[in-house]
Amino acid sequence: MQCPYCKSKESKVIDKRTTDRGNATRRRRQCLGCSKRFTTYERSETLDLFVVKKDGQKESFDRHKLRLSLSKACEKRPIEQDKIDNLVGEVLQRLIALRKNEVESYAIGEVVMNLLKNLDDVAYIRFASVYREFKDIHDFQKEVLQISSASEFAERPSEDTPSWLSVKEAVATFGLPERTLRRYISQRKVRSRLEDRVRLVYANDIRPPKNDEKQGRWVDVKSAVSLFGMSERTIRRHISQGKIKSSLVNGKRLVYVKNQQKNTAT
Repeated sequence: MQCPYCKSKESKVIDKRTTDRGNATRRRRQCLGCSKRFTTYERSETLDLFVVKKDGQKESFDRHKLRLSLSKACEKRPIEQDKIDNLVGEVLQRLIALRKNEVESYAIGEVVMNLLKNLDDVAYIRFASVYREFKDIHDFQKEVLQISSASEFAERPSEDTPSWLSVKEAVATFGLPERTLRRYISQRKVRSRLEDRVRLVYANDIRPPKNDEKQGRWVDVKSAVSLFGMSERTIRRHISQGKIKSSLVNGKRLVYVKNQQKNTAT
């Protein structure tokens, strides 16, 4: 392997490890001529992948370009290069999993954003400012507030419904019109992400339905137990069967109780 400094072809490997999610071998070498150190990578050749840009133009997927943009986003952050390499590998694996030769640039951006959000908030904001083309300080403030809000109530597991649902699943679960839900997504009232070309929404962000005292009200499952005179297990079975209308709000299962409906569920 030729030394990038003195062009000598004599070197020795002083460290070796797998990286890029096991898809590459990273070797740290020391030149026997000038004693300087450099890094080389060995990886299998991947399928041809083309990126479709916003203007419709196509270009070959450039792993180095992606790594460079991620390195800039992670600059001066406590993130090791191996983590960046693994991040690049994860992005590529998700793109390959689509089994398509062409991928829209926005899809790649969404994948990177989702991964960075779980890695480092500052790196996420840096990348988002370029990807989403922030115009002024207000765009930065809006994104920072969104992250801060998300950290105030971390995802809580629900025994009934997963935290992330597809749009269709959310519509069916919450009885919310799809058009309304997509408007909430565009207004960033509901967090969303793109995974394998499927739009997912964060269930805990969906606001609770308003009570209509003339028709009925929303109560938690324990309250419904006393109202219906049933066991909690029976109520949950009726929920799963669609006999009782329910909604998941902030990780808590609510059921809709109509006036004069007590003890009528069968």
